[in-house]
Amino acid sequence: MLERLFIRNVGGISRCELLFEEGFTVVTGESGAGKSSIVRAIEIVAGKRAQTSLIRAGEEEAVVEAVFQMDVRLSGLEDEQQPAEGVFFAKRILSRGGRGRAAVQGVPAPLTLYSSALERLVHIQSQFAQMELLDAGRQLAMVDSCGGPPLLEALSELREAFERARIKFREKREIGERRAEIERRYANAAEVVPLVRKVNPEAGLEAGLEEEIAALYRQSADGTKISQGLDQLTGGLAGRGLLDELEGVCKTLTDCLPAQDAANAGRLALEGLQNLRDLTEIARRHAGSSEGLSEEIERLEQRLGALRKLRRLVGVGNEEDLLTYCQEAQENLTWLEGSYEHLEKAAREAGDLTRTASGAAQELRKARRLAASALEERVNSLLNSLAMEGITFEVRFTELPKLRRNGADGAEFVLVSNKGSVNERSGRVDKIASGGELSRLLLALQLSLPDEWLPPTLVFDEVEAGLGGKAAVLSGLKLLELSRRCQVLLITHEASIAALGSRHYVVRKDGGESFTQRVDGEERVWELARMLSGDAALPEAQEHARRLLGY
Repeated sequence: MLERLFIRNVGGISRCELLFEEGFTVVTGESGAGKSSIVRAIEIVAGKRAQTSLIRAGEEEAVVEAVFQMDVRLSGLEDEQQPAEGVFFAKRILSRGGRGRAAVQGVPAPLTLYSSALERLVHIQSQFAQMELLDAGRQLAMVDSCGGPPLLEALSELREAFERARIKFREKREIGERRAEIERRYANAAEVVPLVRKVNPEAGLEAGLEEEIAALYRQSADGTKISQGLDQLTGGLAGRGLLDELEGVCKTLTDCLPAQDAANAGRLALEGLQNLRDLTEIARRHAGSSEGLSEEIERLEQRLGALRKLRRLVGVGNEEDLLTYCQEAQENLTWLEGSYEHLEKAAREAGDLTRTASGAAQELRKARRLAASALEERVNSLLNSLAMEGITFEVRFTELPKLRRNGADGAEFVLVSNKGSVNERSGRVDKIASGGELSRLLLALQLSLPDEWLPPTLVFDEVEAGLGGKAAVLSGLKLLELSRRCQVLLITHEASIAALGSRHYVVRKDGGESFTQRVDGEERVWELARMLSGDAALPEAQEHARRLLGY
């Protein structure tokens, strides 16, 4: 519960401190005295959106601090931000010159995290904020809170099956998307894969092939020249070549020389011719090694052409990218071959889980109807005791076309006036109810819901507006009843309700500044007398106030 509230520079309040206890605390004061500043301060410290216009005129900062008495851990907060020894401290600062600041247990916290923690501790209920409890999602949650274990079990089973089905559907979608991407990216795989096998790409392959082909062309050219030279020396197919002619010339020369030189000349001619024949044999060997070069060149050129075609098909600029593509292609195409089985399995499991979730949704629907009947009975009983005898509260369900995490039901709160008569009129609560009726309906709902639905502290800002007489008194009694289940703070102008409070604060304005004072005894009598008649000194008003207080 809220134990202490410190306010500095909010609205008309420069500085004040309010101490609270369990039960029912009321805050009263003249119109314009500054009661709304207290509500705004609570909204600030509770993490609501706040404008710098709330900062007191002439000041640069507004500060609100709250101390809560609690032992429960709050999810989302770090260990050093958790309640310690039954105390939880929250602080919020608004600044004209920059971003505001928030802290829990003295540790700075982002506003989103701060708000998430504080909204579980205190709710502010005003004529304008009460619609927050009447939106479709909260209406269904209110019904569910009244369903007990059977409903909670069905809801838990539904959510588990729904989440598992959602995961499986996502898995199925992701498999399908990956299959489509692979099929798109490797649409020419039928042409690419054979080329990859033929080319067997590796780093530097294209440059290597070009260099090897160029070398073979040079070797082939040299072989052609050798063959031509051999043909000249040996005569080739013609039969007589230079060697034959040289042999004949040498013989002629030797025969013509004197005897003393002929023997030596013959020996030299023989040696020369033998050297030429040796040269011919060497040349023949090299000419033989050049045979088949054209086939090798053709094979390498085909591989080079296939490599270049492969790069064009794949759309890459170098062998490294081509190798990466080939490796990824092999992995992806292998995955693609085995993915259909996984796709079928995911689809089958998603279908099974959807059927399980649908079955749980049907059980949940039955449980919700029972919970709605129980809620209707409790609320209508309270409406009768709140002087709304001619109005009936109903929960009407709609079946949603699509299963959701919370089922396939939509809930709407409806009020029916003059039920069963020719003048019967019905409609959504926020369309048919007056402000006073809506306040009483909301109070009836809060009294009808389980304790775990209620926050530790509920703040009501003039919810009795639009009520009077019996309805106001009855509403005050129900607020008192509600205060036995959670701490209730009420800002009010209604004396009959203010008299029910176990603690009473008055907000007064003096010289443009608002201040608060706790009143008891005769001071409280005078305040109630002022509220009753506008004149605190009027004896009749004071007497009435004493009767209200039971003095």
